Amino acid sequence: MYKLFLDIFDGILKNLITKNLNMGETMSDLKAMNELNEAFANRKDQLYKQKEEGRKVFGLFCSFVPIELILAANGIPVGLCGGKDTTIPAAEEDLPRNLCPLIKSSYGFKKTKSCPYFEAADIVIGETTCDGKKKMFELMEKMIPMHVMHLPHFRDERSAKLWLDEVKDLKKMIEEITGNEITEEKLKEAIDKVNKMRKLFYKIYKLRAKTPTPIKGTEALRLFQLAYLLDIDTLIPILEKLVKELEEKVEKGEGYEGKRILISGCPMVAGNTKIVDIIEEVGGVVVGEESCTGTRQFENLVEGYDLEKLAERYFKIPCACIFKNDNRIKRIKELVKELNADGVVYYTLQYCHTFNVEGARVEEELKKEGIPIIRIETDYSESDKEQLKTRLEAFIEMI
Repeated sequence: MYKLFLDIFDGILKNLITKNLNMGETMSDLKAMNELNEAFANRKDQLYKQKEEGRKVFGLFCSFVPIELILAANGIPVGLCGGKDTTIPAAEEDLPRNLCPLIKSSYGFKKTKSCPYFEAADIVIGETTCDGKKKMFELMEKMIPMHVMHLPHFRDERSAKLWLDEVKDLKKMIEEITGNEITEEKLKEAIDKVNKMRKLFYKIYKLRAKTPTPIKGTEALRLFQLAYLLDIDTLIPILEKLVKELEEKVEKGEGYEGKRILISGCPMVAGNTKIVDIIEEVGGVVVGEESCTGTRQFENLVEGYDLEKLAERYFKIPCACIFKNDNRIKRIKELVKELNADGVVYYTLQYCHTFNVEGARVEEELKKEGIPIIRIETDYSESDKEQLKTRLEAFIEMI
């Protein structure tokens, strides 16, 4: 049954790769990126084989889920589909139209059984980052087992204790599903492995700060998107090769120039590249992403080997769902300086009230610092592409 679903989705994966390789360009000038695409194309067969070996698959929506616990139990964490508009009509049979497209797309992929990661997942781990996802999970659990983590939206001592309890409960659930005990040794091994991955991503981040930047924003985005889908043991060697290639390009002074743009806001999951595509089409170059498909994915290491230190790392993630999120605004300002960005594109999905409302504070604070910013609200359709192109072209010319 799993193989049938994976085979059906194979064509979609290949089409996505072709689209991301840009208008007839069949290969990247970076060998590591070509290897990444190949690994992505082969992921369905690898995943099916891993399930045949008895390993359990955990579907994820969010950066708040400590993947170290899954790996320590010999489980497989995979990001879930939610970046295409093709499944939204099916989702709107149950969900309201005025709901975030990421939520509708994700629900639609499960309802139509058209995503291999959903169909391979033994359980889906959700989180209460927004009301839309939280209520959608109540409907989704009729189709697949769910475990929802309660994410406290305050950043005080009481909330930290509550979050630690959630991480402890997650550990118990993972042990029950896999039948494997998460020992201190296995947890240490997993923490070291994920920290290694984060350090490699951070090296890539620092290399993107160079002028010219050695990698296109479109390719960097694909790298972050596929990181949620690939096996970590496959991903790490590719990241190591990519770091070396980018270092060589920086040493030679090779790369891409233009108005340097930091994108801030909602995640851009696999299939959703519209804004980055437009920015680089009109003369900008995206040098960083302050999002879950960006810095929030790799910033901060786990500084220890117990559950307390693990929970502490994930508690620091500056998502817009946090009340009085001063740390996120501070970090955006820092990223502008660190990446030598000329301006910020604040990107929000339609009906994502959490990021949209916080965008007002971000805009106000950045303008105080004289940092150019434009706020963009869109969905997964192509209907507003020309309008967005005109706005972003004017913004880039202005800065």
